[in-house]
Amino acid sequence: MTRIRNVALAFAAAIVTISPAAGGSPVALVEQLSGNPAGVEIMDYVETGRVIRLGARQTIVLSYLNSCTREAITGGTVTVGTDQSEVLSGKVERTKVPCDPGQASLAEEVAIQIAGRTFRGLKDH
Repeated sequence: MTRIRNVALAFAAAIVTISPAAGGSPVALVEQLSGNPAGVEIMDYVETGRVIRLGARQTIVLSYLNSCTREAITGGTVTVGTDQSEVLSGKVERTKVPCDPGQASLAEEVAIQIAGRTFRGLKDH
């Protein structure tokens, strides 16, 4: 039981250390990925100023929380903005989606509180 508690405490400390305040507030959600771009995964929240480099055949779909903009980007260098991305040497298709921007934003205080992880298969030694 002690080992499980230590792992849980270490994970909680990591969450507090890597809080959204360190890199800015999340402004978009990564909905889809193809081609495995470095440093980003599906369902990641990304903050303003984040740079994502895509290979010629790699794609990413971002949904902006406050502007209700959905972007499908193929290739190039993507710089995350507050309402949409800046895309260099790539192709971007933007659409407006129905949403309630007042309900879509993720407050910094809430982002810290909603993290969690389940561990299976750990045995108490």
